[in-house]
Amino acid sequence: MNIKLLICAPLLLIMSNCKTQTSKAETSVVTNNTLTIGLEKQVKIPNSKVSLQFKEVTEDSRCPVDVTCIWEGIATVNIEGISGTQKTNFQVGTRDFLPKNVSKSFNFSGYRFTLTDLKPYPGGKEESASVTFKYEKE
Repeated sequence: MNIKLLICAPLLLIMSNCKTQTSKAETSVVTNNTLTIGLEKQVKIPNSKVSLQFKEVTEDSRCPVDVTCIWEGIATVNIEGISGTQKTNFQVGTRDFLPKNVSKSFNFSGYRFTLTDLKPYPGGKEESASVTFKYEKE
């Protein structure tokens, strides 16, 4: 009996320190002409053949939460637009920034998409990465 206790006790201690792993941004939501897409996820516009996939955050120099900055900064993301067999990559920013040739809007397959939010915000609460776009038919 004592041998079982000696063997099992370390295993129980190790298992009690394990954390449940959460999957990457499971968010992919479409509501009121707004798309919210989790990192490495794809979402389709209802009643269309158009989808967007959030590939990666390529830069994030936005001013952290609760910090006063001289410049607001910018974040850029790579988005892939998919329509049937057509695939196009877009670099989109949290604001228009001509020196880097970045815009917060783009047109794809009859729709205009505008980036309205990128989470998490630097220094904010820890959460999975996601982007939100407003879209409208052209």
